[in-house]
Amino acid sequence: MKKKLLIIEPHSDDSIISCGGFLLKNKNKFDLNFCLVCASDLNLYHGHVSRETRINEYKKYVEYFGGEFVTPKQDELKFPLDMEGRLDTLSKSKLVKLIENAILQVKPDILMIMGPSFHHDHTIVYESVIAATRPTFTTSPELIYVLENPTYVHDPYPETFRANTYVELTKELAEEKCQLFEELFPSQIREEGNYLSKSGLIKWAQYRGIEARCDYAEAFSQFFSRI
Repeated sequence: MKKKLLIIEPHSDDSIISCGGFLLKNKNKFDLNFCLVCASDLNLYHGHVSRETRINEYKKYVEYFGGEFVTPKQDELKFPLDMEGRLDTLSKSKLVKLIENAILQVKPDILMIMGPSFHHDHTIVYESVIAATRPTFTTSPELIYVLENPTYVHDPYPETFRANTYVELTKELAEEKCQLFEELFPSQIREEGNYLSKSGLIKWAQYRGIEARCDYAEAFSQFFSRI
């Protein structure tokens, strides 16, 4: 049987940026499950992006990888929440409960989460997932990986993300990841020179590749492992 992998991400494009190469390289090896915490109408640098657009892009992303779109409920709340950029206004206990429900629904062998950063949505979701996977919870993944974003170089929590696990990518895989990002998330495309543009992602993959003794790589931080 394939191992169950659950990705919990604050925003719709977080995991394609952080582990898109890993997913392309291993999409047939896992039972993939995707959990999106937030999606809202936003005024971004390039114009207005609707909640509907973000959710539709995410659905196409999940469908591309043949995954399951996990949308847990708790009382009147359901993921994805219409609280992007405002997640700090929600009770932490309610968010933890929703994440617990997602974990109980999937019972993942492997859990991937975004790390904390200057973006408070990232930090709140990270802290909530850590609370939801506490040692006294009813189920526990075999592995928990923290994912990174190239913008973490501007990081108020430098001790939280320590790259210690690398996914080796070929040049073709790194470029395919960027192409997929542009195709599936057109509302999130950044101009060239940005950390999250195609050129920025390629340069970051090369940087992590130097650390991993290969040409291109993605880096994870292993938070927990049971062998």
